[in-house]
Amino acid sequence: MNFVIIIISVLLNALAQIFLKIGMKKFAPIDLNSNLFQTFISIMVNPYIIGGFISYGVSIIIWLWVLSKVEVSLAYPFQALGYILVTILAWLIFHEEINILRIAAIVFISIGLILLALSAKVT
Repeated sequence: MNFVIIIISVLLNALAQIFLKIGMKKFAPIDLNSNLFQTFISIMVNPYIIGGFISYGVSIIIWLWVLSKVEVSLAYPFQALGYILVTILAWLIFHEEINILRIAAIVFISIGLILLALSAKVT
């Protein structure tokens, strides 16, 4: 059950990144010579930015629950799942390139997380 809650928190965190990226595509690149206050207000009322903040907020609340139940040395490394999820979602949604080095990194992160999960059963 604890791993499911950890994964939900990490998933919401990854989704927050995707929402923020979608929201910021409208403003990218930000022109520092423009009216920054107006740009800031426009960013803050963008529905995707708001969705990203909400996803982060819910993720943090769930994460606090995780920290109350699970050893931080076991739980925190699972945040690395976010790197994998964001990479895959960026590839699917934004058509970002995933080269061989990124694939290798995902494999190594996955192996590390599997070993970590197995260590929880051993102790």
